[in-house]
Amino acid sequence: MKKLIAAVAAGAMLTATGAFAANGQQVFQSKGCAACHNPNVDTVGPSLKKIAQAYKGKKDELIKFLKGQGKPHVDPAKFAIMRPQINTTKSLPADQLEALADFILSH
Repeated sequence: MKKLIAAVAAGAMLTATGAFAANGQQVFQSKGCAACHNPNVDTVGPSLKKIAQAYKGKKDELIKFLKGQGKPHVDPAKFAIMRPQINTTKSLPADQLEALADFILSH
């Protein structure tokens, strides 16, 4: 019985994590982030992989940046291009910012 409960709990956690990441991807796409950020290749903005590497273990700093309260860790010379998008991300509710950060960091 204990094994069954543990298995159900683990499955629920995996499902919740997967749903959370999918929500982050939805936020990423619906807010226009994909126009400048590609998963693996630098385009207008740095790749999600490069961003994830720069903010590895620093989720709070990524969220702070997305709120317009932190300095960029990746390609500061292009920050002016990102500034209008920060106006969009800083108005996101906390749960959407968390999901967006989790999605970015998953790369």
